[in-house]
Amino acid sequence: MNKKPATPTASKQALWFIAVGAIAALVHFLVLVSIVSFTPMTPTWANVMAFLLAFIISFLGHFYLTFNPSSLPFSDNKKNDNQSVKRPSLAGSLPVLAKWFASSIIGFLANQSLFVLGLNWFGEHYYMLIWLVVTGVITVMTFSLGKLWAFKS
Repeated sequence: MNKKPATPTASKQALWFIAVGAIAALVHFLVLVSIVSFTPMTPTWANVMAFLLAFIISFLGHFYLTFNPSSLPFSDNKKNDNQSVKRPSLAGSLPVLAKWFASSIIGFLANQSLFVLGLNWFGEHYYMLIWLVVTGVITVMTFSLGKLWAFKS
C-alpha cells in the first residue's frame, strides 16, 4: 500500500517558515549593514546584494524544511517497514526554484519599493529600522506565495 507522506500541519509549516525566514533575514540584514558600513555603496544597492545572498539560503531552507513534508526532521512522517520516506532532491526542482525565485522577486520588489519610500520619507540614517518594519510586512505575502503557489504539490 503506497501512502503519500502526511502534509505538515499549518502551524509546523509556519514555524519552519519563520525559522528559515529569520535565518535568511538575519543574513540579509547583516550583509546589508556590512556593505553600508564598509563600502561606499548606498543602502538601496546594498539591499539588492543582500537579497541575492539571502535568496539562496531561503530557497534551500524552504525546499528542504518548510514546504517538503518528507524532509521535516520532526514531522509525523514515520518510515513503515515496507515504505521509505523519499528525501527531496534539488535535481528536477527547477520549476519549484523558478516559482520561488518569482515569489521572492515579487516580495523583494515590494520590499525594495517600501524600503526606498521609507528612506525618502525618514532618511538613510533610519535604514535599519525601515528595513525591519518593511521585512515584517512582506513576510506574510511571501509565505502565502510559497505555500499556495511556489511549493504547492
